[in-house]
Amino acid sequence: MRIICEGPYDFRLSWRMLSAFSGQSASRDGSLAMWWEDRPTAIFLRQTSQEPAVIELISDPIPKETRRFQKRLRTVLNADLELEPFYRKLRRDKTFRPIVNSLIGLKPFRPPDLFQMLVIAISEQQISMTAAYSIRERLLASFGTAAGKLTAFPRPRDFASLDVDGLRACGLSRRKAEYLLELAQKASTGEIDIAAWEDMPDDELIELLRSYRGVGEWTAEYILVRGLGRTDVVPASDLGVRRVVGHYLADGKDLSPQEVREILEPWAPWRGLTAFYLLAHYRMIQMGLDQAQ
Repeated sequence: MRIICEGPYDFRLSWRMLSAFSGQSASRDGSLAMWWEDRPTAIFLRQTSQEPAVIELISDPIPKETRRFQKRLRTVLNADLELEPFYRKLRRDKTFRPIVNSLIGLKPFRPPDLFQMLVIAISEQQISMTAAYSIRERLLASFGTAAGKLTAFPRPRDFASLDVDGLRACGLSRRKAEYLLELAQKASTGEIDIAAWEDMPDDELIELLRSYRGVGEWTAEYILVRGLGRTDVVPASDLGVRRVVGHYLADGKDLSPQEVREILEPWAPWRGLTAFYLLAHYRMIQMGLDQAQ
């Protein structure tokens, strides 16, 4: 199966960013695990052309509805994101020009499903990425399902059958475990319609997400920018975002969330994508992914 993407697209560069923080659900060589048609599915991807940007994929097992499957993978790969208008705007600035030029073709991948993104966001609340990564690895090892050599992330109904103590054993606090169980139970019964999030306007969706117990402003914005690919949304209260924006755009100043929003305002409608590029440059160029973990 082939997916033709909007270029420029550097799959290897983009995948480095994804796989460094995905653990057992994604490998370093371009494969990932997800649930599809109620089956744990291993997907193997590689880029076979730069112009046009073509990603070839193999799925095990083979999906029955190939067009719908291809559409989902286009979403995961952010295949339709046009980077050239974003690059043209940022290259006008002397600070951004070398950052953009060192990361040509980098696209933020989206998690295979939005419930997984919800778990990612809640697990990362007020702790380091290293600690959150460790928790998700334990969740995968304890409750995930094998898909070849990888592990498919637990579904809402898988979480809904668990208890607080089982989640706490993976490193979650009692409160986070309670939040996830409640959200999983509502998602598994349809009380929370996760599929409807895709078409909701930013403000409306943030308001809806914040009505769920355990979801605050940062969590809601994080879900929009990373889980839904909303390129103009910035989780401005995120410590990492505040630090990198201050590092590159405010002479190293420790910024407040409001200052982050003000500094990134000129880069609309790509404020979230701009923050992503700053984070990526800091992690991949200055620190290196191993240290960033």
